[in-house]
Amino acid sequence: MKHIIVPLLLGLFASFADAAISANQVIERVQHHAVTDTPLRVSFQQIFEWKLTGNVEDVRGEMMLDGLDKFRITTPDQTIVSDGQTMWTYSRLENQVLIDNVQKDSQTLMPKDILFSYTQDYEAMVWQQDIRFNGEPALILRLLPRDEDKYIQETQVWVNTESWKPMQIQFTDINENETVYTINSIEEDPAISDTTFAFEPDTTMEVIDVR
Repeated sequence: MKHIIVPLLLGLFASFADAAISANQVIERVQHHAVTDTPLRVSFQQIFEWKLTGNVEDVRGEMMLDGLDKFRITTPDQTIVSDGQTMWTYSRLENQVLIDNVQKDSQTLMPKDILFSYTQDYEAMVWQQDIRFNGEPALILRLLPRDEDKYIQETQVWVNTESWKPMQIQFTDINENETVYTINSIEEDPAISDTTFAFEPDTTMEVIDVR
């Protein structure tokens, strides 16, 4: 199955505040909004580059988020769904579904959880200010782990200083591989149903249940 960091990334979809804000103030405001019950729909592009081989994978998709651990990530090759307790990972190429309990470890970054690990395990700084990204005013937050053995060794976040929303997130892992998420759009309070955060395999799919 294709490499996907269950990003993480997405707890950063929040409003920030004043232009002269410090990194700690940004994180405090992110934490405040991270616990919101408002669902989000996020359109994204993910580019993953393997340091060893130089191979690049370019994936476009959509994420639906609700709360801290419910999500649905859809790309042309995969669907990953969590109801907060169970995770389904479906590979279209293999027509295979892997079912597992939701696990939180150093290599599985759950949506929104990354916000809290920043304050506990990462040092944040405003790395660059008064820059432009895709023609819009921005700043860059840089986050480095306090523990040098952390799987994610560096995170950079491009933040729009007019809307105070993330524009791009870049992760560098312990093997120097890079994952870049470019956020194309964020929709607040999209319509969701009882089946949004569930996955029912059909009879043609191979099911591997490792719970």
